[in-house]
Amino acid sequence: MSTGMSAGMSTGMSTGMTGVRPSVLLLSSDSRRRYAEDVLRALALPRGAIIQFRYETDYVAGALQQAIANGSAVGRRCLVAFLADRESPETEPFVVPVRFATVVATACVADMAVFRLRVDDYANLEDFPLAEADIRARGGWFVDRLAEANGGRWYPATTRFPDLHLHERPGDDPVAWLGVARRLARHPTYRSSYFVRTEEPLLGGDRTGGLDDEGRLHLSDGDSVRMRVSFYSDGYTPTAKRLVCTTDGTFLKIASDDSYDVASRYDTVEFWLRPEMLGFDALARVGITLAADTRADPLPGGDSLTTSAGFPVVVRRSRSRLFTRVSAGAAGAVLVALPAVLGPGADLPVRVLCAVCGATLLAVANIVISHAR
Repeated sequence: MSTGMSAGMSTGMSTGMTGVRPSVLLLSSDSRRRYAEDVLRALALPRGAIIQFRYETDYVAGALQQAIANGSAVGRRCLVAFLADRESPETEPFVVPVRFATVVATACVADMAVFRLRVDDYANLEDFPLAEADIRARGGWFVDRLAEANGGRWYPATTRFPDLHLHERPGDDPVAWLGVARRLARHPTYRSSYFVRTEEPLLGGDRTGGLDDEGRLHLSDGDSVRMRVSFYSDGYTPTAKRLVCTTDGTFLKIASDDSYDVASRYDTVEFWLRPEMLGFDALARVGITLAADTRADPLPGGDSLTTSAGFPVVVRRSRSRLFTRVSAGAAGAVLVALPAVLGPGADLPVRVLCAVCGATLLAVANIVISHAR
């Protein structure tokens, strides 16, 4: 499938649309490496992340193009799925539903249709086939019904598609994610891949970080952030792998190890992040990448696909902390200078007390308040 599709991302809150049948279908494939990595990215993003899909308009059904033009596509729930081997003469198509999402913006640019989606629940595949032969049998049925629904035409982006009834069975995120990963791993494209799941960021007190409508995580410069990342592979691969957390390094810094050498099929890793104290608001970005370790020579036949996911982070200066810091610093400076203003005529204990109190306030302003957690 040559859809001309690529992806980019950030995050948002859950749409609360569990149980609503999706009205848009967006298919990705393995015809290009980028398309296959889009599926890994869609799996890896935390709930609410925004992922961008692009399709050549020839691959977008007319009804969906019309919905893009009149704006009615925005707000619709869609199903993102993986499709491979559609035109293979030797085997049935391979189809696996991946994740639900909500369309938050659309645009037509030149001959491309652009979809911005806020990812939501993973597809619950509890009743979906697990064996490759059974998945392909279901895929053959799905592709035939899809063509019938669209008048015999092939559209990987459409509003008319057979109902798999996946929306009727909401499931737990970790379990549903693992179910999708295990089925994708039945295809040669992902047989040696590692699948990643990024949980919603945790702030102090195990509070889940809220995300705005633009998919941005908002932090105060005194917050701390924990990001839990899980990975899974259906089989052991000898290729050296590294799970890496990255930030801009200026406004948002990593307060833990920034990488993890993957040496098992399944594990969960926690990364800690710390915003810098700022005199202004700043926009940063955090990214999670799992790829072949470039420090080692990949072995022949090793997995070459890279999982990359991330979202923007707005670091806001704390107005109350800034006011307290400035006030304490100003009061400290006045007290430190007061003995000189009073002159030798003032009692020595008073001058010493003023100097000590001023130095203490300056220390509090520049060390304690500046590095409050």
